[in-house]
Amino acid sequence: MKPAVAMATVGEGELAACEVDGVKVLVCQVEGRFYALHDQCSHARQALHGGTLSGHQLRCPLHGGRFDVRTGECLGPPASLPVQTFPVQLERGKVHVDVSGVRARQQPKFGPLN
Repeated sequence: MKPAVAMATVGEGELAACEVDGVKVLVCQVEGRFYALHDQCSHARQALHGGTLSGHQLRCPLHGGRFDVRTGECLGPPASLPVQTFPVQLERGKVHVDVSGVRARQQPKFGPLN
């Protein structure tokens, strides 16, 4: 686990982009719990930190793909693949994130490419 952001910088329903060991991470707080996920849409590799958070649902700012911040599950098109989530631990006023299990990037799904 590595410190990512100060807990005080991520209010309820807010997002904070950061980098942990070279991995772009998005930290958010929903209903008093902190979550961390890869800050990259699985559809077009757009940064998710410019998106909107409504409850546990994060909407990508580019094409509107939706994801569950708890699980990374894809909830709506055009995205069809989940985004990776990371374990979180709160310690000494900071959100710590474990990115050791980061997966290689999956190919985005744009449709047929010739």
